[in-house]
Amino acid sequence: MTDPGTRTSLFWRLLPSYLLVIAVAAAAAFLVGEALAPYFLRQHVDAMMRGMGGSMGMGGSAATLAADLDRAYRRALSESIAWAALAAALVAAGVALFVTARIVTPLRDMTRASERIAGGRYGDRLDPRAPGEVGELATAFNRMADTLQRSEERRVELLADVAHEFRTPLSNLRGYVEGLQDGVFEDEATVLDASWRQLDRLGHLVDDLSLLSRVETGQLELNVEPIEAGALAQASAASFLPDAERAGVRLEVDVRAPAALVRADRERSLQVLANLVGNALRYTPGGGRVTIEVAAPARGFVRFAVRDTGPGVPPEDLPNVFKRFYRGDKARSPHAGGSGIGLTIARQLVELQGGEIGVASPAGEGATFHFTLPAT
Repeated sequence: MTDPGTRTSLFWRLLPSYLLVIAVAAAAAFLVGEALAPYFLRQHVDAMMRGMGGSMGMGGSAATLAADLDRAYRRALSESIAWAALAAALVAAGVALFVTARIVTPLRDMTRASERIAGGRYGDRLDPRAPGEVGELATAFNRMADTLQRSEERRVELLADVAHEFRTPLSNLRGYVEGLQDGVFEDEATVLDASWRQLDRLGHLVDDLSLLSRVETGQLELNVEPIEAGALAQASAASFLPDAERAGVRLEVDVRAPAALVRADRERSLQVLANLVGNALRYTPGGGRVTIEVAAPARGFVRFAVRDTGPGVPPEDLPNVFKRFYRGDKARSPHAGGSGIGLTIARQLVELQGGEIGVASPAGEGATFHFTLPAT
């Protein structure tokens, strides 16, 4: 690899190209002048002599005059081209210096900023007002730096969130093991059941994190096919009927367009519905109702909605419910029992299939999570 310190400056790379253009132009001018100038000069002298009324006796003087003019013209032409080439070379050097300064300065700034970003300092930005393509490159560099900075911030937040989520079940497991070692617990079966629940929670968290990572990095492959929207809702409701009966919650399905088709991945779409229905059942008290709605196709999409009669989502929590590990501290937080990234995964899966997801929670009316999928 070439040592950066031994690389030729851009000025010395551009200057030869300017000088080559000047040399070619000067050579072309010289050759054309040598070839055509004597002919035109003789024509001019002959016309001049005729105009002066020259006679046969003056023929020798006319020939001598023409030869002198020819030599003088050639010498003047050569000297003019030489001085012009020298002046052009000086101008070329100045232009090259100006152009390279306009180009090299932003590039050097970009090099220094790149080195700082490579060292973990993501705050450097370039001036996008540089001329032409250099300004476009600076703008693209700034966008890249913004993306890297946001990615690093998300990575740090994710590590902190994962550590927090793992800390609780691990602490519980440690307490159970220490209690068993000290003989504090008499009913070992109960302790083992509790330990299995914590291990199961850790397993779900690891699986969800793995899925989220594959979705966000584009490594999740979808099997997109035409699917009946109503069949998706019915299948999701059927899988949750036992849970709804145990919780004393009425689970209903309202399909307004039974024949509507969506282009989606069946497994991933059911996973989205499972997350939304599971949350709705978790937060709906006994005697309440959870409804899965499927609207008629509109503007190329079919809208699904999961509506519950629970306490709803506080207004201050609505913008954050799809963030990783976010849990509100009010009405719904006491029931939190999932991994904390289920809604994040649901959002990613919906968007990956070309739809949108959202939530509405009017005061005193429960919560409604809704999403769309492309209609066929």
